[in-house]
Amino acid sequence: MKADSLKIFKVFSSGGVVHYILPYFQREYAWEKSHWQTLLNDVLGLYETYNPDKEPEHFMGALVVINDGTRNGVIPAFKLVDGQQRLITISLMLWALGQLIEHSHSAIYKRIQGLLINPEESGLLYFKLLPTTKYGDREAYLALLKREALPAQTDSKIPESFHYFHKEFETRLKAGSLDPERLFLILVNCLQVVFIDLDQDERPYKIFESLNAKGKPLTQADLVRNYIAMKLPEARQGEIFEKYWSKIEAMLQEKRTVGRSRLGELTAFLRHYLAMRSGTLCNEAHVYERFRDRVEAEFSTPQTFEQEIATLKRFAEHYDRFLRPEHEQDNDIQTVLRRLNTLEISTAYPFLLAAYDHMAQSGMGKNDLCEVLRVLENFMVRRYIVGEPTNYLNKMFPTLWREISPARVVDTLTKVIVTKNYPADHRVQQAMLTEQIFDKRSQTREKIVIILESINRRLSAMSGGYTVLDNPPTIEHIMPQTLSDVWKEELGSDWERTYTDFLNTLGNLTLVTQEWNSSLSNAPFTTKKQKILTHALRLNSDYFNRTIDRWDEGAIRTRAEFLTARIFEIWPQLGTVPVQKNVSGTKPKTLIVLGEAFSVSSWRDVAFQTAKSVAEIVDDFNKIAEQMPAYFDKEKFRSACRQLPNGWWLYMNLSAASIKSFCRNLIALAGLTEEDWQVEEE
Repeated sequence: MKADSLKIFKVFSSGGVVHYILPYFQREYAWEKSHWQTLLNDVLGLYETYNPDKEPEHFMGALVVINDGTRNGVIPAFKLVDGQQRLITISLMLWALGQLIEHSHSAIYKRIQGLLINPEESGLLYFKLLPTTKYGDREAYLALLKREALPAQTDSKIPESFHYFHKEFETRLKAGSLDPERLFLILVNCLQVVFIDLDQDERPYKIFESLNAKGKPLTQADLVRNYIAMKLPEARQGEIFEKYWSKIEAMLQEKRTVGRSRLGELTAFLRHYLAMRSGTLCNEAHVYERFRDRVEAEFSTPQTFEQEIATLKRFAEHYDRFLRPEHEQDNDIQTVLRRLNTLEISTAYPFLLAAYDHMAQSGMGKNDLCEVLRVLENFMVRRYIVGEPTNYLNKMFPTLWREISPARVVDTLTKVIVTKNYPADHRVQQAMLTEQIFDKRSQTREKIVIILESINRRLSAMSGGYTVLDNPPTIEHIMPQTLSDVWKEELGSDWERTYTDFLNTLGNLTLVTQEWNSSLSNAPFTTKKQKILTHALRLNSDYFNRTIDRWDEGAIRTRAEFLTARIFEIWPQLGTVPVQKNVSGTKPKTLIVLGEAFSVSSWRDVAFQTAKSVAEIVDDFNKIAEQMPAYFDKEKFRSACRQLPNGWWLYMNLSAASIKSFCRNLIALAGLTEEDWQVEEE
């Protein structure tokens, strides 16, 4: 290994010939505006202190290359192992400057051309630097240098970077605050790198893993890509990447995320694929390590490793359908997948990968697959209604396929799923009366919409059709979120408890369009009822055409029972649910918030400590408290309140179920996940 300090001028062979190629493991151009601004500020800082007699130096880190011989017998070629983000960005800076001064400073323009192209060559050798083809990077870069029209639609950040520098330089050149020759000398002489030239027999992926201290950190998927390239024989890299891995990356892009994990699609896929294989969902930061360990342990020859990459592509196609049901050819399967996406079924992806692949490999019938998906929907809807946390599912789903008989998938899945903390009818009935199912998160609203739309459709069963809203649905609180004096009077002397316990339960919710929602607002119930009973959805017209004199606790409970009956028709109990001891956990013992444990002896302790912890974590607790007026007030506005250290009063006269719902809503508003808040119960 050789290491030298080189000016950018020398990196580009001082205007002579050179050719840099990005290996297959390199990711796309990933620098963003913050990186461009940092580099530009560095350059402008050098400009202010520049002295041609003693030029300042600014080291930008390392360029790690592998000497790859020559092209056409004379052009030295290098594989760029690390440093592509910096080298591409500097090239774009130079080209932006060149275009702006082409006519005013033609000599500098020609020198810039000499740094970026090999003028005597043709084809790809014409360009000294070739970005990766991912996300259209190469196509965009070559179009810029050839001064051709950019692609109409591109995911590449290269055009955006070029236009950023072009605009910044143009503004300063017009204002007379930049001298083109001085700026050019700073870019090519003051910016320097440590040029590390590796021998062919060194293991560059080991170095690549530990580099990239500057710039945008590598994702787990980046590291996996690098490992795959370096694990493959040189002669096989091109074919395997073009045939398999490049297609995987095109389907599952890291810039798109999956579920609440916010992981890039490719990293999330690899994590779920490994969970399907091992039975354990690894930490998201260890995806690359677990992938590498699996390969080292199970694929000892290049041939078996290539087969594994081909297998990955097959499973990536399944995963792509989960994320984008429109890519599934069968309309019925599409429909169920869309519903499952709304229910945030990503925790089940390890199981679904196995089920989907079994269908593809064994010819499992479409109807069976649809039934498998409906069993999962039944399971997820019931768990959502009773407020079960999702962290259990991360342990359950990776091993579920091992308990299923491939010869009787639907039958065995149905029997096994009821043993997995499956909510029996009595739990659903109780939760429908007490569970505060609504909060302000969009994912929660979408789940409620699925439940209520399904009930509306069920009410039209056997009629040959069903009504739908003519605009996107919104959730209407029949007892409104802001109570007028009329509403308080109608609810009676115990209105505070009724409001707190039943406002966000399903019995108090229905579907209307935004226009209807605004018109209903917090109008008295008699006014609301007259309007709702004329609504096109049978969910509304059928129910509110009956005699309902007032909307109070009794009325909300009665409607909850009506909705529960419909839920049991749509998502019936799948079988006899084993008696589970202590699943409800009558008494909490430990509250865990962001890994910190608190000893608690009652559910009221849980509520208070959760609120106290959130107040310490968030920057603006007032904003959160104001969104939960049933629980917080600046004054001691009722009995059974307890004051938080920040001055807010918290209403404590709540049931265990209400406290669980309150805490889940509170942590969601604080930007935390269900995994960040857990209660250990006795």
